[in-house]
Amino acid sequence: MKTNGVLSVVLASFLYGIMPIFAKMALREGLSNSAYVFNRFFMAAVFSLLLCIITKRNMKVSPARFLQMTVIGIIGYGLTGMFLTISYTRIPVGLATMFHFTNPMIITVAMIVIFKDKPTKFKIISTVVAMLGLFLMADFSRLDFLGVVYAMLSGVTYAVYVIANKKSELRNIDNFVVVFYISAINTVFFGVKNVVGGEFAFCPTLKSWLLLAFIGLFCTVAALALLTYGIRVLGASNAAMINLLEPIISLISGVIVYGDIISAKAMCGCAAVVIAGVLTAMDSGKE
Repeated sequence: MKTNGVLSVVLASFLYGIMPIFAKMALREGLSNSAYVFNRFFMAAVFSLLLCIITKRNMKVSPARFLQMTVIGIIGYGLTGMFLTISYTRIPVGLATMFHFTNPMIITVAMIVIFKDKPTKFKIISTVVAMLGLFLMADFSRLDFLGVVYAMLSGVTYAVYVIANKKSELRNIDNFVVVFYISAINTVFFGVKNVVGGEFAFCPTLKSWLLLAFIGLFCTVAALALLTYGIRVLGASNAAMINLLEPIISLISGVIVYGDIISAKAMCGCAAVVIAGVLTAMDSGKE
């Protein structure tokens, strides 16, 4: 069971890690940041609804659970995507990623302070090693205050989502049903936001439709379902630590697709994050 949880988070990290490559391509097709976020959740809602219908999942939820999903979905997942996308336009992706992925530390502290979790030595060591690795991976050559604020906010809102999946009523709802409701809720939220802000737009080209279809199905529906399952099996802190593989995959995919250059410092940071992930996986197996 624990092994399945680790593999689920690793695969989710891979899918999330390659998403910036396809997102960058979609934005080049003429989509604004807000329009991109709306279309991503629209595609995810369509695909997750089809999956739920085909597999005959029970999609009925109580009003209380729907309200929980609305709040958690918008704050923990919708705003995370929006804040992170904005930060990418103001500071280097590596730096934005570093500030966003302070969320394992936020989650660990919150689980200790609020939920009285007792951290193991492995968890403390892996958190420190992971933060060191992210620091080494980041490029501080261009710093923008608002860019840093948006990236940090995305880490905080994402931490809310991860903790909520372990501690709220969401843990008792089918993964794909949760994905559908969260995607549909964010589609409506960002659709209204974009209409009010004069930015409402569907994908303008066939290429952008295909890119958003891939992002919606694999990098949102599949990734979110896998991560949700991993959180429920491993716990919020452990899943967040293993999810640190995501920035490494983003870095490597940037090298493969765009010819980005990885410095020796960044490579050391990647190694540190991998070590932290291995330590966390070992600790999860012992629990």
